[in-house]
Amino acid sequence: MKSMIALCLTIVSLEAFEYHLVPKEVAKGVHCFFGTPEEITKENGGNMVNTCFVTTKEGFVVIDSGPTYAYAKQAYTAMQKIVNLPVKYVIDTHDHDDHWLGNGFYHQKGALLMGSRTYEQNVQAGMPTRMEKVVTKETYAKTKIVKLDKVVASEYNLTVGTTQLQIKQLVDTAHTKGDLVIYLPENKVLFVGDLVFNDRITSLRDGSVIGSLKAIEMIEALNAETIITGHGYTTDKTVIKHQKEYLLALKEGVQDAIDNDVSINEVTKTVKLEQFKDMNLYKELNSRNVFEAYRELEFYDEDE
Repeated sequence: MKSMIALCLTIVSLEAFEYHLVPKEVAKGVHCFFGTPEEITKENGGNMVNTCFVTTKEGFVVIDSGPTYAYAKQAYTAMQKIVNLPVKYVIDTHDHDDHWLGNGFYHQKGALLMGSRTYEQNVQAGMPTRMEKVVTKETYAKTKIVKLDKVVASEYNLTVGTTQLQIKQLVDTAHTKGDLVIYLPENKVLFVGDLVFNDRITSLRDGSVIGSLKAIEMIEALNAETIITGHGYTTDKTVIKHQKEYLLALKEGVQDAIDNDVSINEVTKTVKLEQFKDMNLYKELNSRNVFEAYRELEFYDEDE
């Protein structure tokens, strides 16, 4: 009897993490699951990222598959409650693992996986991931790295049923070296991944402040009515304004420090950007962003 109870408890523990995913309709035929604007923790199971799905006549197109197999499975269940359709495609916006570790679940469902060249270059089967190091084994169970079926090198037009999706890398390096945006021209919906953050500070650990600002200009030019970011709850045009203000302040503050011969070892004490101190993850990320911006701008010539 005791062994049977222990077995039942083990089975329950393997399925214990519940993401409580509730899809929110952000535009006609477009729903998103919004994660909390915080770091990856055991408590949130990596649910600090936004993932979305577009409903077409042939099936769903998923934009970013999320942080684990369990997350993707629960997202799929929620999608089926809206309409019983297969997932035809999954498009990963970039190669940071919170955005694509659910790929394995959708691969099992027969979806075609699409992503950037940096996913193909940087993501290898069996490699350790940030998510795996932080969340519990039970939360991470069944999560596996799988190859993409289609690599988008620069741009690609995808038609699913009557729905058109324009997939494009705007600049060489912004948040990463392989950021994709997905635009639905029919209803002017734009998925920008981590090119834009809201409700929290961005991260430049793999990116460029100059490239990020160039990408922002190109996003503005698209004049989308709905903009879904990789993190944060806001989906209107104000998300561009907030991100742009931070990046401009970061660039100008670091450039001024360089012009005044502040060393890289002292720059984080000088450029604090305290006007943004009330934003989520300011303490965790701002100093690192300042340091990374200094390394980029130290030998940058804006006239070149």
